Order: sequence, then C-alpha cells, then structure tokens
Amino acid sequence: MAYGICRIKKLKAGGVNGSAKHSSRELVTLNADPNKQHIRILGEPDSPNTPDLETIVRERIGEQTIRKNAVLAVEILLTASPEYFRPDNPNQAGHYEKEPLADFQHQACKWLTDNYGDRIVRAELHLDESTPHIHAYLVPLDEKGKLNCRGLFGGSRHSLSKLQDNFAAAMKPLGLERGIKGSKARHTEVQKYYTAVTKSPDATLDAQTIQYQLADRQLAIKKKQEMEKTALALSKELQQKHKRIIELEHQVSQLENQAERWKSKYKDLADKVRDIPLERVAEELGLYPDDKDKYKWQSQEHTISITGSKFYDWQHLKGGGGAIDLVMHVNQCDFKQSIAWLNERLGESAMLEAASYNAKVLAETEQVSQFIPPAQDVDKWEQVKTYLKSERMLPSSLIDNLHDLGLVYADERANAVFIRRTLPEQEVTGASLRGTTGNNNSFKGLARGSKRSEGWFYFARGQSHEQIQRVVLVKSPIDAMSKAVLDRSESKKTLYLSTDGGANVPLEFLNNLPERAVIIALGNDTTSELMAQKIMEQLPNSTVRSQSKSTDWNRDLINFWNQEQQRLQYPEEEQQPRRGLRR
Repeated sequence: MAYGICRIKKLKAGGVNGSAKHSSRELVTLNADPNKQHIRILGEPDSPNTPDLETIVRERIGEQTIRKNAVLAVEILLTASPEYFRPDNPNQAGHYEKEPLADFQHQACKWLTDNYGDRIVRAELHLDESTPHIHAYLVPLDEKGKLNCRGLFGGSRHSLSKLQDNFAAAMKPLGLERGIKGSKARHTEVQKYYTAVTKSPDATLDAQTIQYQLADRQLAIKKKQEMEKTALALSKELQQKHKRIIELEHQVSQLENQAERWKSKYKDLADKVRDIPLERVAEELGLYPDDKDKYKWQSQEHTISITGSKFYDWQHLKGGGGAIDLVMHVNQCDFKQSIAWLNERLGESAMLEAASYNAKVLAETEQVSQFIPPAQDVDKWEQVKTYLKSERMLPSSLIDNLHDLGLVYADERANAVFIRRTLPEQEVTGASLRGTTGNNNSFKGLARGSKRSEGWFYFARGQSHEQIQRVVLVKSPIDAMSKAVLDRSESKKTLYLSTDGGANVPLEFLNNLPERAVIIALGNDTTSELMAQKIMEQLPNSTVRSQSKSTDWNRDLINFWNQEQQRLQYPEEEQQPRRGLRR
C-alpha cells in the first residue's frame, strides 16, 4: 500500500536562504544524483536578477513589524512512498514512472494553491534523489495579512494531524493512503539517515524495508568519496561565512553604539545653539517687510518667506536654512564672504552665533564616516605570520590563537593588523598597523578612522572562567604578545594591553581592579618612563612598575631565544636555570 507524505519545517531569519540553497541545489547535496534535474514548478525562475528567497519572503510580508524570533517561512515537503512512483520495482532507488509522477505533481500543486494561494512563493520538484518529492515555501500570513505561523498551522499535534488529514484527502484520488494516526514514528534527520544507510540492514525488519535500505545504501556507498571531498569544502566555506557574519555583526553593533553616544554627547549643545533671527538679517540685507504678510520680506529681486530658521524665495523658487545661507543667497556670495559680511554688519557675536548654528545643522545632517576594519587578505597572512614568528620570534600557537579570534590578521599591503577594542564592552573602534615587508621595515600607525582614545589592542591569558586578576600595560601589540610569552609561569589570569606608546588607558576599567593589580611595563627608555609617570598619576593606588632588560619586551624575548639556542649548541657550558618556553 502506498502512502502520501506531508511534512513541514519552520524557518526563521537566516534559515530561509540556507534551505533555499539546498532545494535549488546551489549547495552540493550528498545523496543527490548530479546527472538528474530539479524543476521549479511554482515561483519565478532563477536568473541573474532574481532576488534570493528571503528577500522574496520579506517583500511578501511587507512593511509590518517582524519579531526577532518570528517564523518567516514554512518549508513543506510533499512526496509518496516508493511503491507509488515505481510500483513494479519499489527498491530501485532513483527510478520513477512518468504518469504517476505527473499525476502527483498536478495534485500536489493543486493542493498547495487551493489551501494557501499566493502565500506559496516557490516550489521545487526534485528528481535527483531516491524518490521524487516537492519542496514548497509558504509565507505564513493569516487572514488579516499578518505574519502568524501559529495562527495558520497551530502549535499542537492535533493541528498537524489535521494538516495530514487534509493532504491525504487531496491525494486519495491517486490511490494514496494516509499514514497511521498517532504513530510514534519520527522522521530521521539527514545526518543520522546517512549514518544508518552505511551500516548493514537490520535483519529484524521485514523484507520490503530491507530492500529499500539496500537500495539507498548502494547509492550512499557509490558517492562516499564525493561526500568526503564536498564535506571538507563545505566546512571551510561555512567557517569563512561564519567569521564574516561575526565581523558584520560587530560593525553593526559598533555603529549603533556610536550613534547613541553621539546623540548623548551633543544633545545639550544642540539645545542651546540658536541662529540669528533671519528677520534681522533680512532687514540688514535691504529687504522690506510685507504689510499684508508678516512672514514675507521683499525687494525688487526677491520675495522671501521666513519661518523660524528657514526661508524660501518665491521669485527664484529656492530655499535654505540659517543666516549664512540667506546672506549667500541674496548677496550671491560664497561661505567665507557671507561670514565676513555678518561680522561687519551685525558684529562678531552675531557672526559666531550664525557659524555655530551652521555647524550644528551640518553635524545633524552630514554623514560621519565610521571606522571599518581593514579588509583581510588571506593570501598575505602567511607572510605576516612568518614575520611575527621569524623576525619577532613569537610562538605559532599564540599567533594562531589571536588570528582565530580575529584580533590579528593581514591586510592587502601585508601589514599586521591588530584590532583595537573598548573595555569592557569589546566594541571594535580601530586597528593598529605594523609593516612586515622589506628590510628593516619600521612602518607603524593606526588604520584610517581609528579612535585612539576609545580602544586598545588586548587579550587575556589564563583560565577562561576566571576573573581578570591583573593587567599588564605595554607600549605595542608585539610587546603585549612578547610579554605574555615571557610570563608563561604566571598563574594569575592576566590581560595584556597595548597603549600604543601613549598615556591613554581605560581608567574606569582599571580603577575597578584590586590594589596593585596594574603592572606598568612600557619599556626601558626615556619616552616610556614619561608615559609610565603619567599613567601612575591617574592610577595612584593600583600600579606596579616592571621594566624590560632591553629597550622593549620583544627584544628581551629575542635575546632569550638566542641564549637558549646558544645553550643547546654548547651544552658543556654552565648555564643558569631557565624557565621553559616553547616556540
């Protein structure tokens, strides 16, 4: 006996396009035969201009507010048991007869459109797996046009049972029966299914079920090598995409927080800044008030309406805002000439008021460029890593760890990029750059748009579940890494933070640490000494000094490795006990 099969899966934001890429075969499907096709039976055919499925779904939803965890679409899987599509040989995986397939496609599409109408935005017929089936995508809008998956499908087992009854009734003319009501059987997840088909059949099952398993097992074994290769490629692709998503989420969060800080910072100032009354400027420009309209000022060449800080010239069909704009318009002069005219005619204080108001308007309307981290160049990473490892003698394990965290990477010029973040929010505010190409390369600086006073390069060493017990302040990102290596015997959880050679530090964060928990380790030169004194003045009760033997900690690290190398070459010489470090 053949059965009709209907299953649904709820898709939230981020899951719609993933499902669509599978059903449209944009991603390699492990159990699909690439020599067979899938057919778009409902919805717009793919083309370079066709939007992705989530865009189509959101356009169908419209302008209504969407909850963060809302179900955007429902994937409906429609199929029948193998004996319907191939009654003479049910265990021949991938085979089907054309007439039963055509009848099933017609009846399934009719059921979709009769029950859901234009809520169905796409449907694909797959012929490249063991048994033909249809993937349909539905936007769950209720009768009022609101996004309401629960209202459309319900949330109970009873509601899903009614859906199965409805589909079974539509499939009955094809001779398909409904599955057993209340059955405890569960749909096997794809990963578990592929594991099962690579094992020997269960001898306790009936003969027909064993035949089906054997057919699917043959197909899985045939594609095993291809599966292994594609799985590795997909894993790498997913890792890269996941990393890019995290980067974009950081950028969005950063922009939102910066916008809030800007609003708070300038709110009081914006409330106080006022422009010169435009009526006073109009009078000085030689315009006369209209006897019939107190808002209108006239001359032979101008008829200007003034409303607050805005004006509009009816003769020239042009308007603007503020005293400076009005002077520029009437006198046909540039910005500098307008400022000079206001200073001469109305005095310095009036000119400054107008300039302040103009600056306020620009600050409110002009787009402020936000920091965007330099783009990663994966092809240059090995060059940067080699520089850090060979010339700076930093261990690969530390370099790779910070690279995996997205804190150190290479840009298109093969600069080492060290990401700067706030404390404790960890918002990205900039990046420090260090050149790695050429002999004696000394280039260093901040990436464009970086905020020196609002972020630092830092990382923690120690057990992840512990609280920060001490902070070591150094003068550069490479010094931070070097000091962390030299401190390998330190048991306390430690944060290593680069000040980039300045005295600006996260005071609020550091003041909340225990007494003497801040170690100032800026180096061993005159400039470092001056910076250390400034920091100690800001943190009088929290600091301890620590100086490198050489000019900086990286030179100390290089000297240590050179001594270790010499000791290994001349083991007969007496050596002082040393801490064990590994590169």
